Amino acid sequence: MVQLSAAAINRVDVAIIGGGIAGVAIAEYVARHTNLSVQLLEKNSHLGGDSSGKLEGWFHTGALYSGQDDGQTFFNCVNGVEDLLNHYSNYFAGRCNLTLGKYDHGYRPTVSGAGWFDPNPVYLIHPQRHSPEMLQSGLKGDRVQLEMQLKRVLGRLEMAYGQQFNWRSPTGHAAAAPDYGHLESYEQRGCSLLSQSEKISHYCQQFDLSHGVEPSDYALLKSLDCAMDTQGILQDLTASALAHGTAIATGINLEQINVDRYGPVRVQSIFYRDRQGQQHYLKANAFIFAVGAGFDRILPTLQVRAKLKRSRSTMVVAYPAVSPHNFVRMSTKNSYHFNHFFQRANIFDSSQFFNYSMLANSGYVSDENDCLASGEIELLLDTAARYFGEDNLYQRQLWSYDCVKTEFISDDVQKRRYSYWIEVNPQSNYLCVLPGKFSFFPTVAVQTLKQLKTILPAPEIDRNHQDYHAYCDQAQALVASPYPHQLLAAHLKNKANS
Repeated sequence: MVQLSAAAINRVDVAIIGGGIAGVAIAEYVARHTNLSVQLLEKNSHLGGDSSGKLEGWFHTGALYSGQDDGQTFFNCVNGVEDLLNHYSNYFAGRCNLTLGKYDHGYRPTVSGAGWFDPNPVYLIHPQRHSPEMLQSGLKGDRVQLEMQLKRVLGRLEMAYGQQFNWRSPTGHAAAAPDYGHLESYEQRGCSLLSQSEKISHYCQQFDLSHGVEPSDYALLKSLDCAMDTQGILQDLTASALAHGTAIATGINLEQINVDRYGPVRVQSIFYRDRQGQQHYLKANAFIFAVGAGFDRILPTLQVRAKLKRSRSTMVVAYPAVSPHNFVRMSTKNSYHFNHFFQRANIFDSSQFFNYSMLANSGYVSDENDCLASGEIELLLDTAARYFGEDNLYQRQLWSYDCVKTEFISDDVQKRRYSYWIEVNPQSNYLCVLPGKFSFFPTVAVQTLKQLKTILPAPEIDRNHQDYHAYCDQAQALVASPYPHQLLAAHLKNKANS
């Protein structure tokens, strides 16, 4: 008997390769705002299983980047908040709980209630001249740099999220973020975001004492940054994509990209195998590649002139949580950076939640370096012990792992932004997309659709009335559990069985 082997052939308007936050967000937004047929392909068994599932769960609104010389990344964060308000908060009402709030001086973004974002704020700890790093340095230049950084932080954050700017647009129908000129023309008239938190101040005092110095003054700012539910966001976006007709295939093996042999590079089709080994040819009018760390083997085929850079940063999970407060220490010295995020996990799909902490800092090593980032782990643990106490910290179950972060370095200096990267050739039929951070999924989706229309014209329609809730169970089965949740689940099961 002869066994036949045939490849299934399918055709769609838009094929998206990569099921991390970029691919999922793009699929959802394109399907919700156009009549284009969309197919999403992911190599892993579940969506969001690589970098998107290993993050510390920090929703960036600009606080971390407010002190940089170059304000572009901070400005990109502010624009991301505007995109979230205008394109997601109404449609995902009750889930996207970052909305415009009314205050005495107008409207500004606020987080309230339960949903994608934790209403507990992230406090920025900004050291001043008597902090351990300044006392140990003793250099006048370091003190000047510290003062300049604090001035930028206070000015930019106050202008964006304080009382000096009204986010409600003149028409009253949308949110309008401050532009770059607003952010850079701030006049020092006090900062309404300066805060006093006894708990955070207590951690700062412990940190100073651990360095053998008297407790010093710190500038504490209450930022819009917060912890976010990355799994919940991915599940809701996936449910909405399914509700609008997106076909999703996971566990695929991309074997070949078929391109034109002559003239500008155009993708004719892609050849892949599904999880059962069945062969598929997928043809599309437009292809979107959002494959993260796997881009390096695709770039030559697509003739994209960009270099892929990968770096690893160390994360530590502490269970139970060491603190219910979210805070970030900003400093001119990288070794003094420290992030603590309080997270909650529904491990076994019940009403019981487990609290844990995510500990990290700004340290990273090149992913091309084979050595384990053990130095970063030791530094992170040492810093955490200084804030929370050694006995308190090591009474917890602790795990460490490396999170790989991917960035493109393009020939065009303007494209070298950690926030996101979109490459399109109007003479071709494909786009390459990479979000620098999970937080930029709204902007990545909105900007990708704009670029997609340059190669595949499609009228934008309003399909916000579609109910996605009926697809939540299917989406839940498709989305990977975040890596910290997997660690917790394995620990709790072993503990229950022992």
